[in-house]
Amino acid sequence: MKDQYSLQKILLIWAASALPMGILAFVITPKLAVLTNWDPLMIYWIAINVGLIWQFVLSLLILKNEGHTLCLQLIKTRLNYKKPVHPITGKSGYWLLWWTVPFILISIFLQTGLFTLPDVDSTLRPLYKDLITYDLSTLNTPNYKGAWWLLGLYLLTCMFNYLLGEEMIYRGILLPKMQGVFGKWDWFFNGILFGLYHLHKPQVIVSTALYFGFVFAFPSKLFQSNWMAVIIHGLEGILGIVLVLGIIL
Repeated sequence: MKDQYSLQKILLIWAASALPMGILAFVITPKLAVLTNWDPLMIYWIAINVGLIWQFVLSLLILKNEGHTLCLQLIKTRLNYKKPVHPITGKSGYWLLWWTVPFILISIFLQTGLFTLPDVDSTLRPLYKDLITYDLSTLNTPNYKGAWWLLGLYLLTCMFNYLLGEEMIYRGILLPKMQGVFGKWDWFFNGILFGLYHLHKPQVIVSTALYFGFVFAFPSKLFQSNWMAVIIHGLEGILGIVLVLGIIL
């Protein structure tokens, strides 16, 4: 199939996006915590932002290496940041973004526990049980009351997590180029790679790979628009803003 990535290139891009995240979380963060006596969670948060920004830079480097001129039109076409297309009628329009609603509901069920799923992550738990667990809610202390800079840091995280980082590299760069290797199951294996990418959050690797590939990658493939995944994935960012505001206030 023309202009599709080889399996080797797909795995190389995965490694270039995933391995730095694991190093930042479990090598760089602990070392800086010892050297600076800063809150390890804050170091981790800043380090992960560095990793997300790197994914944006990596995306640009890949596009340049492919011979593209970086412009708005390229973003729309190559990365599928465009109007969704109805899979049956072929009609396009932003009104099709309403189809994100059922996938958002599925996402809510998966993340809130309203819908019981097998504890698939328990299979890996012995491998990461000794690793530090970072939880944003631990910032809910008097030390961060009135710290509005936390909101700025979180908005930066959202920008590079849900738009210019994870979604750009996985649904923008990779997903349109995986059909040559994986055929009609490209969205499924995109989810697998996305789950395995979460080396910085090993406790969610398996569930992310199995469940959120469907929630994020499938609608993007079905409607030929990366905006589907950006909106569905970005929902957790809105919930995070509520949490951060609670910490500040």
